[in-house]
Amino acid sequence: MKRIIPTIMLFLTFISCSTDNVNDIETQEKEIILNISNSTKRIDNTNIGVISIKEAPSINPNEKTPSFSKTNSDDIASDIPLTLIAEVSAPTYKGNTLRATHVDVDNNYVYVSYNVEGSKYLGGIDVINISDPTKPVVELEAILPNTDVSSVKYFKEKLYLAGASSSYDIDESNPAILMSVELSNGLPTENFNLIDLSSYVATDVFASDKGIFSVSGDNGDLSKFNLYSNELEYKVPLEDLRAIGGYKNQIFALSGTNGLFIYNENNLKLINTFSTSNNIAESKRTIDFFDNNVLVAEGKDGLGIYNISSGNKSSSISLPEIKDSNIDLNEVVTNSVTVTNNHVFMANGAAGLAVHDLENGIHDITKTGTLDIDGSTNYVKSTDDYIFVASGDGGLKIIKIIESDNNGTSISCTDLPTYKGSSWLNINSNDPKSYGGSLSLNGLNINDDFTFCGSLAISKGLNINSGGNFYMSGSLAQGSVYNKWNSFNINNKATLFIEGSLVVYGNMILNDGATIEFVGSGSSITVYGDVIKNGTVTIKGDYTDTFNKL
Repeated sequence: MKRIIPTIMLFLTFISCSTDNVNDIETQEKEIILNISNSTKRIDNTNIGVISIKEAPSINPNEKTPSFSKTNSDDIASDIPLTLIAEVSAPTYKGNTLRATHVDVDNNYVYVSYNVEGSKYLGGIDVINISDPTKPVVELEAILPNTDVSSVKYFKEKLYLAGASSSYDIDESNPAILMSVELSNGLPTENFNLIDLSSYVATDVFASDKGIFSVSGDNGDLSKFNLYSNELEYKVPLEDLRAIGGYKNQIFALSGTNGLFIYNENNLKLINTFSTSNNIAESKRTIDFFDNNVLVAEGKDGLGIYNISSGNKSSSISLPEIKDSNIDLNEVVTNSVTVTNNHVFMANGAAGLAVHDLENGIHDITKTGTLDIDGSTNYVKSTDDYIFVASGDGGLKIIKIIESDNNGTSISCTDLPTYKGSSWLNINSNDPKSYGGSLSLNGLNINDDFTFCGSLAISKGLNINSGGNFYMSGSLAQGSVYNKWNSFNINNKATLFIEGSLVVYGNMILNDGATIEFVGSGSSITVYGDVIKNGTVTIKGDYTDTFNKL
């Protein structure tokens, strides 16, 4: 049954709310509490910078060092350069810290859904503006005191929210709901519709030109609603539904106990079904797609990859072996999966966020490593050049894939090989090197001519030594805010030629006789730390200095 929420409960009613009058709203027992303030208070830049990718080592049980700490890394070079651009702390309400459950993105807006563990109904929605990756902003925080939000989906200027509510006169035995919210310029308006569903909770939602599709948990259904009227068109009873997705005009519904079901998008006619691993009750699991395969997060069984046409298992990726007693093995499970840029990311709970390379296809998956980021990983979502990692009540991490944003031709970039060696790259005297593509390194030491074209990330130190010349065309990021002394050093009679963008998260040290030459037009430099000039240095060319540090 569809019902329109009365105007007194609508987003627009609270569009001017601020922290100062939240208490007045609460005393009126409103259903939605908004704070719109273009706030950066919940944005944490303490750990931003280049993310190194490490092996997931097998740990000797007698070792005292936790298996995934920064002091116990076996770093390797990889072909996916990443930077952490912000962490967003979870919202709180009346002493309760909410937990991120899902993420969706449209252009510059990130939509994050929240709930709390246990029987309490409490959820929320964040709208985060990432139009300037150096300055993410929480533009809107919505707290829903009587409603859990399991999942959020953007489609054609609307948000669709799946969850459960103890409000709106809903049947206590079937509190599952689906909401649709119209947006204006990325933000919610007063047009807010509610649809009742069967079961205790709606676990996921998907929308396309063919309609709105939702799944609900125990004794629930896969349901299809009209995209414009929200009227129910088709309903299929299924048990223990966890996730839903769309691929090539087909709808995929994942059951925690009965496997994967594939339906025609028009009429929910069953096309195929096949078994996957059974999952722990009430655990969140997600699916994604790659090259006519569906990738299924399977908890203790890691990742299962199934051919959509045949239902046969194409491949699988196991969980990393954990022998350290400091990690609760019950918390090492694949909760979520996402695919982007020919890489698959697995949120493995206490074992962190693993990444594997799909460039050679689904039957030849190579292991890249584990991202060196703090905290458990309960959910991961990728879209375009961004990866979003939810860590329970630890909040959300926003990771950006570094892509080359310069098509200049002043630096020769023809037919350059890719680099496949150690994560610590040394360019020795009398041995110039040239590489291209996408590359993530731990450190770079240059003692001769070195050319790189593409996107390059260096998590620790970068040194251009006396007599060295670094020709960089594309996008270069180096260092981290939390350890700014892993600096970018340009020494006496050393030159950086840069055509494109340069981001330095730590310090940049320019010693006497150092030169930076911006080649061509439209180049930029962003330095989060300090620029330290020890003597006479030369900086020339056409460039934009984001923070005016040079």
